[in-house]
Amino acid sequence: MALIEKRELPLVGYQGMNLVHERELDYLNSLYDAVVEGRSDEEIDRLFEEFLRDVREHFAYEEDLMRKSHFFAYECHSGEHSRVLEELEAVKKRWQNERDREFLKRYFKETFKPWITEHILTMDTVTAQWLNRVMAGFTY
Repeated sequence: MALIEKRELPLVGYQGMNLVHERELDYLNSLYDAVVEGRSDEEIDRLFEEFLRDVREHFAYEEDLMRKSHFFAYECHSGEHSRVLEELEAVKKRWQNERDREFLKRYFKETFKPWITEHILTMDTVTAQWLNRVMAGFTY
């Protein structure tokens, strides 16, 4: 039972970003499925760490593109990445302390899912449009 189906994931005008989002979706859905299916705490710990590693790589990739293209809203977009990464670290810590599966399910379904969708539709869409205009011809 995936949290977000690939067909639900908004696409942006920069293919590299779409590929990163799809990869992250795989990690997110694996983690969510493990929580919902009642798999072991150890497996959830491992999957949560893999998901966080991918989120860090995802954000670093986008921030690198934004810096290289002198994106006008870098600080705003990067700041949102930092905020969400701190939030995810806090969620992971709470999970490790309380082992509350219902909390994790609610967080991913009610907080993270709407956030990632909105983030892609707004900040990532604008960033992708900028990248297409400014960096045409460059590959990263």
